[in-house]
Amino acid sequence: MVDRDALPRWTFGRTTLVGDAAHAMYPNGSNGGSQAILDARTLAFHLATAPSITAALDAYETDRRPATAALLGMTRQTGPERVMQLAYERAPEGFADIHDVIPAEELAEIAAAYKRAAGFHPDVLNARPSMSVERVGARDEQGPKATS
Repeated sequence: MVDRDALPRWTFGRTTLVGDAAHAMYPNGSNGGSQAILDARTLAFHLATAPSITAALDAYETDRRPATAALLGMTRQTGPERVMQLAYERAPEGFADIHDVIPAEELAEIAAAYKRAAGFHPDVLNARPSMSVERVGARDEQGPKATS
């Protein structure tokens, strides 16, 4: 398992990085798959709505690089592994039931905090606007339109 420091940039000309190529981090909370999906979704939206490829790549990197850098920092602070660390600290000799060591409410908040940081907490996903783009015919001069 390997992580890397956050890169200062992902885009080089008309080429950009996504997923682990852009932000390798420990695979806690399905980071590899989930962050690659969020990258692809954001990149596709900006490619469909920005006035140029350069503007789209800049917008994609502006949206995603800070979020993944923050998540990288969180995974280094144990992220979802926090539960195992707490259990060890609170009951180094072992335990019969995790809830005797970490209350259910605390476990739920640890999971929810990580999901919020990673960008896939259901409340966050359901509250944000769609990144769907309305298809526009070839003769329509208006270009693609974001839909909500």
